[in-house]
Amino acid sequence: MKFSSRLIMTLWGGLFAALPGVSMAQPQVLVHIETNDVSAATYADSTYLGLASGSPYWVDHDVGFIRLSTLRAAAWSMPPLSEQLIARPGDTVRVTLNFPTYHRIESYPFGAEAWLQEGSERRLLGLTPIVFASPGIRDGMFHIEMEGYAPGAVMPRYDLWNRYEVSLTALSETGDAAGISRRVRRDRAWIDWGAATLAMIAGAVAVHYKFQADRINDDYLATGDPSLRPRVARLDDRSGIALGVMQAGLVTLAVRFALK
Repeated sequence: MKFSSRLIMTLWGGLFAALPGVSMAQPQVLVHIETNDVSAATYADSTYLGLASGSPYWVDHDVGFIRLSTLRAAAWSMPPLSEQLIARPGDTVRVTLNFPTYHRIESYPFGAEAWLQEGSERRLLGLTPIVFASPGIRDGMFHIEMEGYAPGAVMPRYDLWNRYEVSLTALSETGDAAGISRRVRRDRAWIDWGAATLAMIAGAVAVHYKFQADRINDDYLATGDPSLRPRVARLDDRSGIALGVMQAGLVTLAVRFALK
């Protein structure tokens, strides 16, 4: 019996389609990703493909958009990027998705004017705190200005997410007086750190001694051994002393913050 070639191909196609785990290949497109964040997550519509550094990726030809979402913890608020995929089955396409650089400018005190100076051009970005997005800053400088304070300036950085904190000095603080004031503030900051550290350590010690006392007290209740009672009392006393030290540290912090 003779079979036509079309019948043989039909039988083979039906056999492969019936086998588990075997499916007919779908028309696909090879996509190369170019980006300034190679650690970004890559999606074909809503299907996760992998990191941008793993490019190129094969995707179905009917995919609508290629999307990139940054995975950097500091840049969690950056919106994802997307580009429509226009291609035919078997095409090789190149998709370029570059994130803008974000600049968060903060000042102390807040509410200062943030300016961007690029060459001879100077423009007001807004009042601090402010987030400014730019495709790139060249030969620029951020200026932070507020009435009654000496102006501040910071050089732009070029990571995807950049944060700047600028402390403005009141014009009344001049000469040595300003320097002394800043040193006093730094010295007093050590008081806050010391009180906080002391409170944390004392709290941990109090909990440690209390757990020991409770464990020995359980042994006393189980065995009735009278020699265990003094040990429980000593551990309770130590836990109480440590708890008092922790409370003293917390009170110191509360008073310091109230006076600031």
